[in-house]
Amino acid sequence: MRHTRIVRSPFRRIFARSRFISTQLLANWTALIILIAPVSLLIPDKGRPKKHGGGHSVNKLSKDLKKALDDNVNLIWEDSHLGRVQVILQTSAPPSQEFLHSVGLQGGLVKKQFSSFNAVLADLPKASLPAISTMADVDYISPDCLVREESSHLEAATGADLQRIYQPLLGSFSGLDGSGVGIAVLDSGIMADHPDFSGNLLLSRVAIAVDIVSANSILNSFENLAALPLPILTGNVDGYGHGSHVAGIAAGRNKGSAGSAGFEGIAPNANLIDIRVLDEYGLGQVSDVIAGMEWAIQNRVARNIKVMNLSLGSTSSDSYSLDPLCCAARKAIAAGITVVAAAGNYGKTIAGLEQYGSITSPGDDPSVITVGAANTHSTNTRGDDSMTSFSSRGPTRGYWLDDLGMKKFDNLLKPDLIAPGNRLISAESTNNFLVRSFPQLHQSGISPAFMELSGTSVAAPVVAGTVALMLQRNPGLTPPLIKAILQYTAQQAPGANLARQGAGLLNIDGAIRLAGVLSTDISSKIEHNQLHVGDSILASGAAIPDASSTLGGVTFSWGGYIFAGGSHILAGTSLFSKYQAIYDPRLVWVASTVTLNEASITSSGLISSGVIDAAVIVGINGVFIAGSSLSAGIALGQGMTLAEGMTLAEGVITADGMTLAEGMTLAEGMTLAEGMTLAEGMTLAEGMTLAEGLTETATFGEP
Repeated sequence: MRHTRIVRSPFRRIFARSRFISTQLLANWTALIILIAPVSLLIPDKGRPKKHGGGHSVNKLSKDLKKALDDNVNLIWEDSHLGRVQVILQTSAPPSQEFLHSVGLQGGLVKKQFSSFNAVLADLPKASLPAISTMADVDYISPDCLVREESSHLEAATGADLQRIYQPLLGSFSGLDGSGVGIAVLDSGIMADHPDFSGNLLLSRVAIAVDIVSANSILNSFENLAALPLPILTGNVDGYGHGSHVAGIAAGRNKGSAGSAGFEGIAPNANLIDIRVLDEYGLGQVSDVIAGMEWAIQNRVARNIKVMNLSLGSTSSDSYSLDPLCCAARKAIAAGITVVAAAGNYGKTIAGLEQYGSITSPGDDPSVITVGAANTHSTNTRGDDSMTSFSSRGPTRGYWLDDLGMKKFDNLLKPDLIAPGNRLISAESTNNFLVRSFPQLHQSGISPAFMELSGTSVAAPVVAGTVALMLQRNPGLTPPLIKAILQYTAQQAPGANLARQGAGLLNIDGAIRLAGVLSTDISSKIEHNQLHVGDSILASGAAIPDASSTLGGVTFSWGGYIFAGGSHILAGTSLFSKYQAIYDPRLVWVASTVTLNEASITSSGLISSGVIDAAVIVGINGVFIAGSSLSAGIALGQGMTLAEGMTLAEGVITADGMTLAEGMTLAEGMTLAEGMTLAEGMTLAEGMTLAEGLTETATFGEP
């Protein structure tokens, strides 16, 4: 036993997005209640959440904390026996010694002070929450929830193979392979000595390994309470298996042998920074992930960390502006790190209904690149690609409370795009928990060891690897400019609307070509305030390329539109021939609100002339419009204004809410715990009981 005293902690779950968890593990969890807030209007709110709650201290408490105050329900993140909770206190300024002393006078213990944003991790008496919420320094209080992982053909299907040529005699690549770019993988660890992570000199490309989660004694106590078996970690820091698989998709190197295509990752020469925030069971806490993000921010220059992959998520009901994971992600983006996150695997209910409004945190943040999962049907051609049913749909469902206590939903367009995320084969760490629990994941007859997973968490590293290629091609790109390029060049998935596919299916060929015509000093000029809206950002003598690509024998047009802040849809080549203020990574534009470094500024003058405005394209109710229809309208120069309340193919949007057609549902009051989708079609444990009436179905990937 690692501990003799059992302490329950205030967990908010964070999931690694490959949907799957052991029956034994779930059977031993005594209380697991995940609340997902409802989605109402799809009309963006024009106001901005006030972190001080408009003077109402109750508005400073997250939904889950209010439940702990009002009910006697025994939640995992609450120690009901001791009457204490572990929370993240966000403050209006860096916490002062006077503030820390005041928390102590309330019986609280400050366990950690974060450096990337104004917040502390504190262990508090439950009874002290009302008093602490009235402190002038306190902006918002949320629980330190439980986190979990989200659970070559890939090169050909995405177009990565067009960017380089492998030279077998040299054991290296010519072209784009991610060389020099650091990808921080915040996950369950990386098995550094797996051959998939070897470099040109056969040394591991895992540049450094940082273990955040092993110091989490409260998490260990919870696992003792659940009677989980002791892990087997000899020679392998990734006892769960998820992190190595994710890292292999982003940057694995396996060219196969004669007659075998291998399982090459997207950026096979990128450096990997292993930041372990999930343990050998795929579990962590919000504070672990935030600490991992802070480490990446602080070491970004020394390790050239340009990309952060978060194949994990939390079912937070807070607005993106209040959620601590989202706040930390925005700090990383403002520091120049492109943050890629899984959308979640809540695309359908146990009953098989399509479910909207199910994006998880931090994927619900407008600045993050949020990735849904597509199904390539194991073919290299793009003609048969489709949306997976498990991939979470938008819009975002987080909310804040106004001065009257009324809920104001974010309702942002998400995901941002989709990428292959069904039945992907990648590195298998030795004797990992996933393969021990589900041996069918292991790929027999292949050496070294590889395994198969599905989920938005294996789609996210496809995009993270792509970002590494883009930055190798043009190191002057900023995170929001990278996001815009990925969206603009995406391919429209047949029959998929904006809430399913975002801007469409990842197109590496188009993204690299468009990145290549832009100036390489954009980020430097933004940092030194040397660019103004409307200035040219094209490289000398360059022009915007033709807006089409040919992949897998299929020629297709680019979608030609982007999301700005999750509530604006923009189009037109001027997006990339001229500088737009939204390419500053410190700026966030949602509805009519604009912030720069979290401070409000005027919303005028953000977009140059020549950019087509969202209101002209889709009006106010365009979340269910088919991406292909939107793209075609843009290409023809047509506006596509949708009248409020217009009946669409998939439902009706009214001023009072949203009514969906039969066979669909909203993530309203959802009480599902997430598993890991291995692939759809074969049921693993249909109707598995998780806790107190909650059920889950884990499936084995789509055909």
